[in-house]
Amino acid sequence: MKNKNGTLKEICANEGKAEALVKSFFPRKPMGIGHQIPKGYMYPPPLDDPDCLTEERIHRHIRKLSPYKAPGPDGIPNIILQKSAKILVSILLWIYNAILLMEEYPDQWQIFTTVVLQKPGKPAYNVPKAYRPIALLNTMGKVLMAIIAEEISNVIEKEGLLPMNHFSGRPGCTTTDAVHLLIHHIKDAWHRGKVASILFLDVEGAFPNAITECMIHNLKRRGIPSRHIKYVANLLDSRLTQLKFDNYLSQPMTIDNGIGQRDPLSMILYIIYNADLIEIAEGNQEESLGYVDDAIVIAEDESFHDMTSKIEDIMNRQGGAFNWSLQHNSNFEISKLAIMHAAQKRCKNKRTVRLSRPVLKLHGTEIKEVNSYKYLGIHVDYELRWDIQSQNCTTHATKYLLAYRRLTKQATGIKSCLM
Repeated sequence: MKNKNGTLKEICANEGKAEALVKSFFPRKPMGIGHQIPKGYMYPPPLDDPDCLTEERIHRHIRKLSPYKAPGPDGIPNIILQKSAKILVSILLWIYNAILLMEEYPDQWQIFTTVVLQKPGKPAYNVPKAYRPIALLNTMGKVLMAIIAEEISNVIEKEGLLPMNHFSGRPGCTTTDAVHLLIHHIKDAWHRGKVASILFLDVEGAFPNAITECMIHNLKRRGIPSRHIKYVANLLDSRLTQLKFDNYLSQPMTIDNGIGQRDPLSMILYIIYNADLIEIAEGNQEESLGYVDDAIVIAEDESFHDMTSKIEDIMNRQGGAFNWSLQHNSNFEISKLAIMHAAQKRCKNKRTVRLSRPVLKLHGTEIKEVNSYKYLGIHVDYELRWDIQSQNCTTHATKYLLAYRRLTKQATGIKSCLM
């Protein structure tokens, strides 16, 4: 851990480690962010609240639970809830409906356990960023959370409250759709005799840095039903977590910022939170699309010089990407940003072409230009020839085939029938 003067400080006590990890996993709410939300904003009327819950819906969501996942502070595994569903569902129905109608949230459900795990492949594990938090929620509260997530998702799709080019966390939207849309925009520009530039954005600490007030503001702007907004506000208020690592369980620590990660509601809440970023594109020659916190900006024009100016304008103008970043406490990690200029024909003198392309600078930093970028696990190259993706797939396939081959050795392998 670093001191205030920037020097490294070694922490040996578990209490100190827990405090350092909490600061890394759950950053505090920045001061003075409230002025970013317009005062007296005229929200559209919220949509009608859904009907009260039914036993059938609770049964359905209990059946969806993974039976042997680790429980939260209540110590109730999912399998217990599934085996006792016939007895408990009628009681849960009264509890859940009372929570929604009375607009309250149980204090016991505000506490969750954060298991600290090492990120694989790190060179050292003496810094907090080398660890990953896994949240373990109370089982009873998790079922209601999944029901609310489904209701919000249904409202969004029925009323068309989110841009169509915002993927993930939505029914029927996959990584394949996002990649196909990106390819479509590139080839469409080529068909019109133009070239395309793609800026790949990277949001630093997307979920933990989300501000609750901005989250509620965005929910109201989209016309989400009042019952859901109040539920989310109560859910994100006065949360506590206990860190668990090395057989140590910390005291409850307060969390005043961020959206829960990997819980049933996190995905749908975040795509509402950053929907404004996906809507910054204006005109036919600008486009943006997103997959959770992976956002890209696409511009097309006659030359790369014009496109570079256009991308700079998208990022810097009033209401642009940097303006969204400031308002939503979602800083772009400039060092990880990359731009790819997509040209249709292979150029023989690549060095000359590279020198003729202008340099994109954002906040005084030169953005790295790449000929290929790994987007959502797929290597997209600037000519859409897919050579790097093919080589990558072949490498992985060969690796697995060699591993299976070792398993079938006569002396040390397993039986062929098991193989």
